[in-house]
Amino acid sequence: MELLRFLEVVDSDVIISTSDSVYKLLGDEQRRHLILYLAEQETSTPLSRVAMEITSRCDDTPLTNVTPSKQEQTRLRLEQEHLPRLADFGVLTWEYGDEMVEPLSTLPFSDEE
Repeated sequence: MELLRFLEVVDSDVIISTSDSVYKLLGDEQRRHLILYLAEQETSTPLSRVAMEITSRCDDTPLTNVTPSKQEQTRLRLEQEHLPRLADFGVLTWEYGDEMVEPLSTLPFSDEE
């Protein structure tokens, strides 16, 4: 899946009127990894697992080398910044306090084009 294909779910008027925000949305490495990770999932994933996966991908390190403190830092950033921003754009449904993150595979795009 191409990273930018997820924008198909965002209203084109929003993209045009807020293109700087869209660039900022994709400009963060953790957010790009988050989008790709959630697009690969088939079921809801615990926020702690998402944080571990994103930390592993961003640091290019095996999951077994992710420290609890790095995982917690990522979890907090996901919870306070990345997930709310993606929810604001309508890319996913998430509210503060949710411990499970829904996959993006339920969105109307696929690799079969």
